[in-house]
Amino acid sequence: MDFTTFKIVIIKITGLAKDALHIYVGIGVYLLCLMLFRLVIKKQHIRSFTALMVVTCIALLGEYLDNRQTIGTLGITGLNSNEVAASIHDLINTCLVPYVLYALHKWTTIFSARP
Repeated sequence: MDFTTFKIVIIKITGLAKDALHIYVGIGVYLLCLMLFRLVIKKQHIRSFTALMVVTCIALLGEYLDNRQTIGTLGITGLNSNEVAASIHDLINTCLVPYVLYALHKWTTIFSARP
């Protein structure tokens, strides 16, 4: 099963829109990484930054897999402006909430245990 077929199956099973799935994947990967890295990385700021980088890499990998056939046959310059815009849209959907959560944690006290 190729990546596009896998995504279509997930969309049909969940009944969610593609954009919603990108948002859920981004949040899910970020929170899962925070939990898993807690066992290995003791400093919160390093743990949250590492989780953010994992989300970004997963999003980039997903976009590569989405466009792999076009890139493989025509090269990166073979992507048309609509495909590039759709990829940027997907990257923003996947990464925006994790980046906002990271920024809120880093630059505010909203997640602080102290009153």
